[in-house]
Amino acid sequence: MKEVYNMENCQNYQYEIPLTMARTSGAKYLNDQILAGRNKGYSDFLLKIKNSKTYSNVCAPIAGILDYYRNLGCDFEIQYEDAQSYVAHTRFEKPEDAGSTIDKSDLQYPFDKVWTFRTSEGVNALVNAYILAIRQADIISPGVIQSLEWCLNETLDNTLQHSGIEHGYIMVQLHKTVKQLSVCVFDAGIGIYNSLKSSKYHPETPLDAITLALQEKVTRDDTIGQGNGLWGFSKLISNAEGRFEVSSNGAVYYKDNENVRTTLSGHLNLGKKYGTTLIDFQLNYSHEIDVARALNGYQPVDLWLEDLEADNGEIVILVSEKSSGTGTRKSAEKLRTMIMNITLADKKKVILDFTGVHLLSSSFSDELIGKIISQYGFVFFINHFSIINLDAFNASILNRSVQQRMAQTYYDSTIEDAKDI
Repeated sequence: MKEVYNMENCQNYQYEIPLTMARTSGAKYLNDQILAGRNKGYSDFLLKIKNSKTYSNVCAPIAGILDYYRNLGCDFEIQYEDAQSYVAHTRFEKPEDAGSTIDKSDLQYPFDKVWTFRTSEGVNALVNAYILAIRQADIISPGVIQSLEWCLNETLDNTLQHSGIEHGYIMVQLHKTVKQLSVCVFDAGIGIYNSLKSSKYHPETPLDAITLALQEKVTRDDTIGQGNGLWGFSKLISNAEGRFEVSSNGAVYYKDNENVRTTLSGHLNLGKKYGTTLIDFQLNYSHEIDVARALNGYQPVDLWLEDLEADNGEIVILVSEKSSGTGTRKSAEKLRTMIMNITLADKKKVILDFTGVHLLSSSFSDELIGKIISQYGFVFFINHFSIINLDAFNASILNRSVQQRMAQTYYDSTIEDAKDI
């Protein structure tokens, strides 16, 4: 590594570390280089980030490593080849705290960013943001939402309860082209082995500790938890034919469908006390998940959906609250995706309540209603949706937009999409 003279502070030198963010080994490489610099007496580091794609299982642990060494007195300057690159967008160098974020609009699209969480309120804000964003992003197969919500809640809560440092890092990526969700949760805490070694289980090695933690009803303290979190996580991801990795205290447990690989060295370790824990998983959200089968008959309650449910079991969507306005196609597309997920995945009838909506644009009407009817037909729409509290003026806009969409679909494809006048 190069030793670079820092012209801004003539008293200091920087230890330069070139870093490629596209390699999953990047976190361990960075840690090794920081240790090498510290052993030479350096506390100021220059990270030169090469422009490249990156992944959640690279960004989340690197964010944790940087904060860990900042707490030891190190300073880091980040230099990008392109400050507008995707890597810079992830905010790995300075994650925002989900529990105290000032700009709540950031949580409207929480993907592709590293977040830190320190409280149950922060966990709740993050999980709700991810689940809502996923409902609005693409059509999700049955069981995926409930599974993901379980996995996020359990892995994040484990960090707060068992890491010994009570905060962690998360990054989620949604890849629509391949229908895949990639999730990584990281903490720079004591690790699973150090957490369990004083329990009644007494694991002999870090790998023993991981395999124990993946079993049902294994926890370091029965008064804190029931020990079902990582067990349920592993069962749900396996049911989805996904893959996951649990790494801690130098041991790695990797499962891809039914194939298991383990190693006893090579994973990031910050020392005897701070073994770190990384939980990384990917699943294809177009694959249905049998949640009850995976969890031995237990079916988690979808509290978000339950809050919207009327006494007759129908789901009431107040358009003025669940959309980001009624003027744009983008807003309508997100709402359409969300209600189609309720209909297709949750098998519920949806009531679209237009109370409080003063003006619908033609493009919003077409994107929300016209495209459902065009793709699935009139009979499907009237069987799965109802519209209430829509005034006569907005009803005329909606009718015209749907008529135009139907004419385009069935008679003349050259007819343009509905536009606002």
